[in-house]
Amino acid sequence: MNPTRAAALLLLAPALLVIAIGLAAPLAWLLRFSLMLSETGIPVSDAVTPANYTRLLGDAFHMRVFAKTLGLSLLVTLFAMLLGYPLAHALWRISARWRGVLTIVVLSPLLVSIVVSSYGWLVILGTNGLVNRALLGLGLIQAPLKLLYTEGAIVLGLTHIVLPFMALSILAALERIDPRFAEAAAVLGAGRWSVLRHVTLPLALPGLIAGTTLAFSIAMSAYVTPAVLGPSGPNFIATTIYNEFVTLFDWGLGAAMAICLLVLGLGLVFAFLRLVYRVGGVAAAGRA
Repeated sequence: MNPTRAAALLLLAPALLVIAIGLAAPLAWLLRFSLMLSETGIPVSDAVTPANYTRLLGDAFHMRVFAKTLGLSLLVTLFAMLLGYPLAHALWRISARWRGVLTIVVLSPLLVSIVVSSYGWLVILGTNGLVNRALLGLGLIQAPLKLLYTEGAIVLGLTHIVLPFMALSILAALERIDPRFAEAAAVLGAGRWSVLRHVTLPLALPGLIAGTTLAFSIAMSAYVTPAVLGPSGPNFIATTIYNEFVTLFDWGLGAAMAICLLVLGLGLVFAFLRLVYRVGGVAAAGRA
Protein backbone atom coordinates (compact mmCIF):
# COMPACT_ATOMS: atom_id res chain seq x y z
CA MET A 1 0.00 0.00 0.00
CA ASN A 2 1.12 3.53 -0.77
CA PRO A 3 2.64 5.08 2.41
CA THR A 4 0.69 8.29 1.85
CA ARG A 5 -2.57 6.37 1.54
CA ALA A 6 -1.74 4.29 4.60
CA ALA A 7 -1.08 7.44 6.62
CA ALA A 8 -4.37 8.94 5.45
CA LEU A 9 -6.28 5.79 6.46
CA LEU A 10 -4.55 5.82 9.83
CA LEU A 11 -5.63 9.41 10.41
CA LEU A 12 -9.18 8.51 9.40
CA ALA A 13 -9.32 5.45 11.66
CA PRO A 14 -10.53 7.24 14.86
CA ALA A 15 -13.33 9.03 12.99
CA LEU A 16 -14.36 5.83 11.20
CA LEU A 17 -14.40 3.99 14.53
CA VAL A 18 -16.65 6.64 16.10
CA ILE A 19 -19.01 6.49 13.10
CA ALA A 20 -19.09 2.69 13.24
CA ILE A 21 -19.89 2.64 16.96
CA GLY A 22 -22.17 5.66 17.15
CA LEU A 23 -24.03 5.41 13.84
CA ALA A 24 -23.56 2.21 11.85
CA ALA A 25 -24.09 -0.20 14.76
CA PRO A 26 -27.33 1.44 16.03
CA LEU A 27 -28.68 1.63 12.48
CA ALA A 28 -27.90 -2.03 11.92
CA TRP A 29 -29.72 -2.91 15.16
CA LEU A 30 -32.65 -0.72 14.11
CA LEU A 31 -32.83 -2.40 10.70
CA ARG A 32 -32.76 -5.83 12.34
CA PHE A 33 -35.57 -4.85 14.72
CA SER A 34 -37.67 -3.49 11.85
CA LEU A 35 -37.60 -6.96 10.28
CA MET A 36 -38.82 -8.73 13.42
CA LEU A 37 -42.23 -9.08 15.04
CA SER A 38 -42.41 -7.72 18.59
CA GLU A 39 -44.90 -7.21 21.39
CA THR A 40 -44.41 -4.43 23.96
CA GLY A 41 -40.85 -4.01 22.74
CA ILE A 42 -39.95 -7.69 23.09
CA PRO A 43 -39.21 -9.73 19.95
CA VAL A 44 -41.59 -12.69 19.61
CA SER A 45 -39.54 -14.38 16.89
CA ASP A 46 -36.10 -14.22 15.32
CA ALA A 47 -37.56 -14.84 11.86
CA VAL A 48 -36.99 -12.08 9.31
CA THR A 49 -40.27 -10.68 8.00
CA PRO A 50 -41.35 -7.55 6.08
CA ALA A 51 -44.60 -7.43 8.07
CA ASN A 52 -43.75 -4.11 9.76
CA TYR A 53 -43.07 -2.44 6.43
CA THR A 54 -46.26 -3.92 4.97
CA ARG A 55 -48.26 -2.49 7.87
CA LEU A 56 -46.57 0.88 7.54
CA LEU A 57 -46.95 1.29 3.79
CA GLY A 58 -50.56 0.11 3.90
CA ASP A 59 -51.58 2.52 6.67
CA ALA A 60 -53.09 5.74 5.31
CA PHE A 61 -52.53 7.59 8.61
CA HIS A 62 -48.77 7.01 8.61
CA MET A 63 -48.54 7.86 4.91
CA ARG A 64 -50.27 11.18 5.62
CA VAL A 65 -47.77 11.91 8.39
CA PHE A 66 -44.89 11.17 6.00
CA ALA A 67 -46.45 13.43 3.35
CA LYS A 68 -47.04 16.20 5.89
CA THR A 69 -43.47 15.96 7.17
CA LEU A 70 -42.09 16.10 3.64
CA GLY A 71 -44.27 19.07 2.68
CA LEU A 72 -43.43 21.11 5.78
CA SER A 73 -39.72 20.29 5.45
CA LEU A 74 -39.70 21.51 1.84
CA LEU A 75 -41.51 24.67 2.93
CA VAL A 76 -38.97 25.28 5.71
CA THR A 77 -36.12 24.77 3.24
CA LEU A 78 -37.68 27.23 0.79
CA PHE A 79 -38.15 29.91 3.47
CA ALA A 80 -34.61 29.36 4.74
CA MET A 81 -33.31 29.76 1.19
CA LEU A 82 -35.30 32.96 0.54
CA LEU A 83 -34.16 34.47 3.84
CA GLY A 84 -30.68 32.98 3.95
CA TYR A 85 -29.30 34.31 0.67
CA PRO A 86 -30.10 38.01 1.30
CA LEU A 87 -28.76 37.63 4.84
CA ALA A 88 -25.54 36.02 3.63
CA HIS A 89 -25.16 38.62 0.88
CA ALA A 90 -25.57 41.44 3.41
CA LEU A 91 -22.92 39.89 5.67
CA TRP A 92 -20.63 39.53 2.66
CA ARG A 93 -20.99 43.17 1.66
CA ILE A 94 -20.83 44.71 5.11
CA SER A 95 -17.58 46.09 6.49
CA ALA A 96 -15.22 43.71 8.26
CA ARG A 97 -15.71 45.74 11.46
CA TRP A 98 -19.35 44.69 11.76
CA ARG A 99 -19.25 41.32 10.02
CA GLY A 100 -17.98 39.46 13.07
CA VAL A 101 -20.65 40.94 15.34
CA LEU A 102 -23.49 40.24 12.92
CA THR A 103 -22.20 36.73 12.24
CA ILE A 104 -22.48 36.01 15.97
CA VAL A 105 -26.07 37.34 15.86
CA VAL A 106 -26.84 34.96 12.98
CA LEU A 107 -25.26 32.12 14.95
CA SER A 108 -27.23 32.94 18.11
CA PRO A 109 -29.97 30.32 17.51
CA LEU A 110 -27.25 27.66 17.60
CA LEU A 111 -25.84 28.97 20.90
CA VAL A 112 -28.92 27.91 22.86
CA SER A 113 -30.64 24.57 23.16
CA ILE A 114 -33.30 23.72 20.58
CA VAL A 115 -35.63 23.08 23.52
CA VAL A 116 -35.05 26.60 24.87
CA SER A 117 -35.41 28.09 21.39
CA SER A 118 -38.69 26.26 20.79
CA TYR A 119 -40.12 27.28 24.15
CA GLY A 120 -39.13 30.86 23.38
CA TRP A 121 -41.66 30.82 20.56
CA LEU A 122 -44.36 30.02 23.12
CA VAL A 123 -43.79 33.47 24.59
CA ILE A 124 -44.02 35.08 21.16
CA LEU A 125 -46.88 33.11 19.58
CA GLY A 126 -49.06 32.34 22.62
CA THR A 127 -52.56 33.68 23.19
CA ASN A 128 -51.07 36.36 25.46
CA GLY A 129 -47.80 36.41 23.53
CA LEU A 130 -45.97 39.35 22.04
CA VAL A 131 -47.55 39.04 18.58
CA ASN A 132 -51.15 38.88 19.78
CA ARG A 133 -50.62 41.69 22.29
CA ALA A 134 -49.11 43.89 19.59
CA LEU A 135 -51.95 43.20 17.15
CA LEU A 136 -54.58 43.80 19.85
CA GLY A 137 -52.85 46.99 20.94
CA LEU A 138 -52.83 48.30 17.37
CA GLY A 139 -56.51 47.44 16.98
CA LEU A 140 -55.87 45.12 14.03
CA ILE A 141 -57.67 42.18 15.66
CA GLN A 142 -60.51 41.90 18.17
CA ALA A 143 -59.55 38.53 19.65
CA PRO A 144 -56.22 36.67 19.95
CA LEU A 145 -55.23 34.63 16.91
CA LYS A 146 -54.42 30.94 17.18
CA LEU A 147 -50.76 31.06 16.21
CA LEU A 148 -49.46 28.37 18.51
CA TYR A 149 -49.87 24.61 18.10
CA THR A 150 -50.29 24.91 14.35
CA GLU A 151 -48.37 23.77 11.31
CA GLY A 152 -47.39 27.39 10.72
CA ALA A 153 -45.72 27.47 14.13
CA ILE A 154 -43.73 24.36 13.19
CA VAL A 155 -42.55 25.99 9.96
CA LEU A 156 -41.61 29.20 11.77
CA GLY A 157 -39.73 27.41 14.55
CA LEU A 158 -37.82 25.14 12.17
CA THR A 159 -36.94 28.01 9.84
CA HIS A 160 -35.47 29.85 12.82
CA ILE A 161 -33.32 26.81 13.61
CA VAL A 162 -32.05 26.01 10.10
CA LEU A 163 -31.53 29.60 8.92
CA PRO A 164 -27.97 29.89 10.34
CA PHE A 165 -26.91 26.72 8.49
CA MET A 166 -28.25 28.14 5.23
CA ALA A 167 -26.84 31.63 5.66
CA LEU A 168 -23.37 30.54 6.76
CA SER A 169 -23.08 27.94 3.99
CA ILE A 170 -23.90 30.60 1.39
CA LEU A 171 -21.59 33.13 3.09
CA ALA A 172 -18.69 30.66 2.89
CA ALA A 173 -19.25 30.36 -0.87
CA LEU A 174 -19.59 34.12 -1.36
CA GLU A 175 -16.34 34.81 0.46
CA ARG A 176 -14.48 32.69 -2.11
CA ILE A 177 -15.69 34.87 -5.00
CA ASP A 178 -13.05 37.18 -6.42
CA PRO A 179 -14.52 40.73 -6.26
CA ARG A 180 -12.85 41.49 -9.58
CA PHE A 181 -15.46 39.32 -11.35
CA ALA A 182 -18.27 41.68 -10.37
CA GLU A 183 -16.11 44.71 -11.19
CA ALA A 184 -15.33 43.31 -14.64
CA ALA A 185 -19.03 42.66 -15.31
CA ALA A 186 -19.91 46.20 -14.23
CA VAL A 187 -17.21 47.66 -16.49
CA LEU A 188 -18.70 45.73 -19.41
CA GLY A 189 -22.06 47.36 -18.78
CA ALA A 190 -23.86 44.85 -16.54
CA GLY A 191 -26.25 46.34 -14.02
CA ARG A 192 -26.55 45.35 -10.37
CA TRP A 193 -29.22 42.72 -11.02
CA SER A 194 -27.36 41.31 -14.01
CA VAL A 195 -24.21 40.93 -11.91
CA LEU A 196 -26.23 39.21 -9.20
CA ARG A 197 -27.97 36.85 -11.63
CA HIS A 198 -25.08 35.98 -13.96
CA VAL A 199 -22.03 36.28 -11.70
CA THR A 200 -22.74 36.14 -7.98
CA LEU A 201 -25.56 33.59 -7.86
CA PRO A 202 -23.86 30.96 -10.08
CA LEU A 203 -20.63 31.23 -8.09
CA ALA A 204 -22.55 30.98 -4.79
CA LEU A 205 -24.46 27.89 -5.97
CA PRO A 206 -22.25 25.35 -4.08
CA GLY A 207 -23.00 27.12 -0.80
CA LEU A 208 -26.68 27.30 -1.64
CA ILE A 209 -26.73 23.57 -2.39
CA ALA A 210 -24.93 22.76 0.86
CA GLY A 211 -27.27 24.97 2.88
CA THR A 212 -30.35 23.50 1.22
CA THR A 213 -29.19 19.96 1.96
CA LEU A 214 -28.48 20.77 5.61
CA ALA A 215 -31.75 22.66 6.11
CA PHE A 216 -33.88 19.91 4.57
CA SER A 217 -32.12 17.12 6.49
CA ILE A 218 -32.51 18.92 9.82
CA ALA A 219 -36.15 19.76 9.16
CA MET A 220 -37.07 16.22 8.07
CA SER A 221 -35.67 14.67 11.25
CA ALA A 222 -36.83 17.36 13.70
CA TYR A 223 -38.52 16.20 16.90
CA VAL A 224 -38.42 18.88 19.60
CA THR A 225 -39.83 21.80 17.60
CA PRO A 226 -42.85 19.89 16.17
CA ALA A 227 -43.51 18.37 19.60
CA VAL A 228 -43.46 21.77 21.35
CA LEU A 229 -45.04 24.04 18.73
CA GLY A 230 -47.19 21.67 16.68
CA PRO A 231 -50.73 20.35 17.17
CA SER A 232 -51.30 17.69 19.81
CA GLY A 233 -50.69 14.07 18.90
CA PRO A 234 -48.33 12.65 16.28
CA ASN A 235 -47.91 15.61 13.92
CA PHE A 236 -44.48 14.93 12.46
CA ILE A 237 -42.75 11.71 11.53
CA ALA A 238 -40.20 11.98 14.36
CA THR A 239 -42.92 12.53 16.97
CA THR A 240 -44.83 9.57 15.51
CA ILE A 241 -41.76 7.34 15.79
CA TYR A 242 -41.34 8.43 19.41
CA ASN A 243 -45.00 7.62 20.04
CA GLU A 244 -44.60 4.13 18.57
CA PHE A 245 -41.57 3.37 20.76
CA VAL A 246 -42.50 5.03 24.05
CA THR A 247 -46.30 5.10 24.18
CA LEU A 248 -47.48 2.15 22.09
CA PHE A 249 -44.38 -0.03 22.58
CA ASP A 250 -44.60 -1.09 18.94
CA TRP A 251 -40.86 -1.12 18.42
CA GLY A 252 -41.00 -3.06 15.17
CA LEU A 253 -43.24 -0.51 13.47
CA GLY A 254 -41.30 2.39 14.99
CA ALA A 255 -38.03 0.92 13.70
CA ALA A 256 -39.55 0.46 10.25
CA MET A 257 -40.67 4.09 10.25
CA ALA A 258 -37.20 5.25 11.25
CA ILE A 259 -35.58 3.24 8.46
CA CYS A 260 -38.11 4.58 5.93
CA LEU A 261 -37.43 8.13 7.11
CA LEU A 262 -33.70 7.58 6.65
CA VAL A 263 -34.13 6.08 3.18
CA LEU A 264 -36.56 8.81 2.12
CA GLY A 265 -34.29 11.60 3.32
CA LEU A 266 -31.15 10.14 1.73
CA GLY A 267 -32.99 9.40 -1.49
CA LEU A 268 -34.36 12.93 -1.82
CA VAL A 269 -31.02 14.54 -1.03
CA PHE A 270 -29.25 12.28 -3.53
CA ALA A 271 -31.85 13.01 -6.22
CA PHE A 272 -31.59 16.75 -5.54
CA LEU A 273 -27.79 16.72 -5.83
CA ARG A 274 -27.91 14.67 -9.04
CA LEU A 275 -30.48 17.03 -10.54
CA VAL A 276 -28.59 20.19 -9.58
CA TYR A 277 -25.24 18.99 -10.87
CA ARG A 278 -26.81 17.57 -14.02
CA VAL A 279 -28.60 20.83 -14.80
CA GLY A 280 -25.46 22.76 -13.91
CA GLY A 281 -23.36 20.56 -16.21
CA VAL A 282 -25.81 20.97 -19.08
CA ALA A 283 -25.90 24.75 -18.59
CA ALA A 284 -22.11 24.93 -18.49
CA ALA A 285 -21.86 22.85 -21.68
CA GLY A 286 -24.39 25.15 -23.37
CA ARG A 287 -22.39 28.25 -22.46
CA ALA A 288 -19.21 26.60 -23.73
